[in-house]
Amino acid sequence: MKKILIQNGTLVLPGKGMLVDRDILLEDGIVRRVGRGLTDPQAFRVNASGLLVGPGFINLHVHFREPGEEYKEDLRSGSRAAAMGGFTSVLCMPNTQPPVDEPMIVRYLRSMAREVSLVNMYFAGAITRGLEGASMAEYGLMREAGVPALSDDGKCVMDSLLLSRVMEYSTYFSLPLILHEEDPNLEGNGQLNRGETAFRMGIKGIPTSAEESVIARDLVFALHSGARVHITHLSTALGVELIEFFRLRGTKVSADVTPHHLLLTDQAVAEHGSLVKVKPPLREEKDVQALKEGIKRGVVEMLASDHAPHSTENKEGDFNEAAYGISNLEISVPLYAKSLVEEGIIGWVDLWRNLSLRPAQLLGLSRKGDLEEGMDADVTLVDPDTEWEVRIEDFESKGRNCPFNRMPLIGWPVTTIVGGELVVHERSVLLP
Repeated sequence: MKKILIQNGTLVLPGKGMLVDRDILLEDGIVRRVGRGLTDPQAFRVNASGLLVGPGFINLHVHFREPGEEYKEDLRSGSRAAAMGGFTSVLCMPNTQPPVDEPMIVRYLRSMAREVSLVNMYFAGAITRGLEGASMAEYGLMREAGVPALSDDGKCVMDSLLLSRVMEYSTYFSLPLILHEEDPNLEGNGQLNRGETAFRMGIKGIPTSAEESVIARDLVFALHSGARVHITHLSTALGVELIEFFRLRGTKVSADVTPHHLLLTDQAVAEHGSLVKVKPPLREEKDVQALKEGIKRGVVEMLASDHAPHSTENKEGDFNEAAYGISNLEISVPLYAKSLVEEGIIGWVDLWRNLSLRPAQLLGLSRKGDLEEGMDADVTLVDPDTEWEVRIEDFESKGRNCPFNRMPLIGWPVTTIVGGELVVHERSVLLP
């Protein structure tokens, strides 16, 4: 499709912090024109009346399970889920089998993505070889192969000397570090947030200090090294305070929060069981409120799904044996609308900024994240008012491990355009 003309919509411009009534013409993969009353008889016209039209959402944290566990998710199914969720770009975590810890694997995955993906797919490189926390991976070669960031997600780099060197090298190669902050020694074999719910259910708990102590250590290293660090799936009140404390002292730190850590507390385990078993675990109400306040004040600047699909077998049975994770890629935006927009924490412009512009800046995607003329034609249209119900049987993702089934939500993406190509329209995937 060479040209697409989107008319009658309300444009979301996160860079300018504005909502404006404008038309937008996409041509040859870029935003060609933005203005009032645009016409082009050769363009495919999209009537966006009543819809928000903004830059495509960028998801900093997804697990597509390829290579190694394609029965849970693969690049094709994951990309279809992303497109349905309004995401035009995603960053896949490297804890696959084998891990993404060398340039050959990066090149293989990028080649596969070009063949099957409906969205822009990026791959984080591992911080350490094999995610074992013992030695650095080849950052320079992986950067040449195309990784925009480094992460050992799923594990925490516990060797302090190694991590201090990692920060120096990551700064040299201009690669941000996306950090999973959880001390395995403090975590032990805990399965749930340490608190009243875990005690009542007889489940071993994970203290908040397992997360907070590592955040404090890593931000000290980041302060001294000048490294760019991003704390992913932040979950505690003290974590928010630590980020603000170190940022005020010049540390290059940002953080994201998942939708489930904004909507659920550890008490949800009584109703949903292992469907809400996640890492880090769901916390208490005071933590949820602190996260929302952190987002409202701009301490927490980004949002990410941590989409973690699993087979039914992985999530059934004994809570202690069940896998960690929630499949949520197709419903993340309406979940954020429920937890943040409907509650008046932030408005749609700030939501878009946290889901598009700032993730683009973190990953160095200079042509994405906004709708200025000349930017990439990655566009998402959202219906802010119509209510639909979550139906996991309709997911494009292979993962059905979702506690939000049958929840009524507003703020659904209805059209997704990637590189000037219409891939989802009226909530249906157009491409095979």
